[in-house]
Amino acid sequence: MNLSRWQIYEDSEKSLLLSEIGSVLRNHEMPPRRYTLVHPDAKLSDAEANEIYQWTRIERRLLNRE
Repeated sequence: MNLSRWQIYEDSEKSLLLSEIGSVLRNHEMPPRRYTLVHPDAKLSDAEANEIYQWTRIERRLLNRE
């Protein structure tokens, strides 16, 4: 996924990516452990993870309305 190319993706691709982001957040897999071992400041708090998760849900709903 390349967020700088987000506008180029088809809505179905966006929805799938948002779903995958939400899933890894809910399963506490984001950011990956191997990354946070080297960059401990990159760990997300529960509040931060939930905020991103909620954003993915809202964006998916908006895509499904179009």
